Amino acid sequence: MTRRLSILVIAAVLATVGTGALLVVRERAQSEPVPTRPEAAGLALVTVRTGDALLPAVVGSTGFGTTGALVIPPSAMVVVPGQGETTVADALQLEPRAAAIAISNLLGVWVGDTATVEASQVAAVTDETAGVDIGGDATGGTEVSSMLAEPDPGGVAALQIVLKALASAGASWDASDLAEAHNAGHVADALSTVSGSNVVTLQTDEIASGVFRTSPEQVSEALVDAFGGPATEATPVIVLNGNGVPGIGEQVAERLIPGGFRVAVSQNASEFDHPETLIVVGSPDDVGLAERVRDLLGVGGVSVSVGSGIAPVTVVVGEDFSG
Repeated sequence: MTRRLSILVIAAVLATVGTGALLVVRERAQSEPVPTRPEAAGLALVTVRTGDALLPAVVGSTGFGTTGALVIPPSAMVVVPGQGETTVADALQLEPRAAAIAISNLLGVWVGDTATVEASQVAAVTDETAGVDIGGDATGGTEVSSMLAEPDPGGVAALQIVLKALASAGASWDASDLAEAHNAGHVADALSTVSGSNVVTLQTDEIASGVFRTSPEQVSEALVDAFGGPATEATPVIVLNGNGVPGIGEQVAERLIPGGFRVAVSQNASEFDHPETLIVVGSPDDVGLAERVRDLLGVGGVSVSVGSGIAPVTVVVGEDFSG
């Protein structure tokens, strides 16, 4: 029922925009906004592969002074920009950049780099460290590999325990330890400098049988525990594809997430013939948010219309957005 109401509200927003019955319209500034690109990455998505299972963790720094690690449950639901909602496990089956954008969207912070590590290599690093202390016992690579092979949620708990133990033991990682990586040197450095006291797991709630979600409050708490911040929640945005270009939602997310936004809903608009991108808010008080979105995208007209009740900002991507 909630999803049905959400769709109806979004439809109402589009209907109002389509008729031109806008309460307030802010004209574009005299000078065109300059698109904001993602800044240099401080975080990396590291996926540990054991058999057919993929266990993800985000490692690095958000600029708050702590290098940590945040384990992400594969069962958690995530909105994949441009594709809709699915599980983290399914998002990890996408190509690495798309998977990292999905995780960025879940957390509301930009994850710039990616790497895959075989569980056998995690075991090798463990042995190079002469074993790690897990529960007061010296644990070698073979045992670590067996722990990581446990099905979710056992594997998730094991990944947190193993990363924490390796960090506490001062394990050193090298780019050659990574099976696949973008910016391998940065990822290896991040893994090598993780603080053992800052390895945590993102908490989720089972809202229906087999359906797990994490709240903005849980995300903020996890970011603070792992990286020292940010404590502020990312602003949710509805993104509707109004130009019909495949993958446009992902391109929009690349612009918005580094600016403190996250995509709460990603779907097609009712029509694909919008020449200009529309950035709609439900209150004059949120015009500043819309203008920030416009500056990040580099295009768009700002309007105040019917609020969605889901997010303060709705973006209908038009033909003027070039990615």
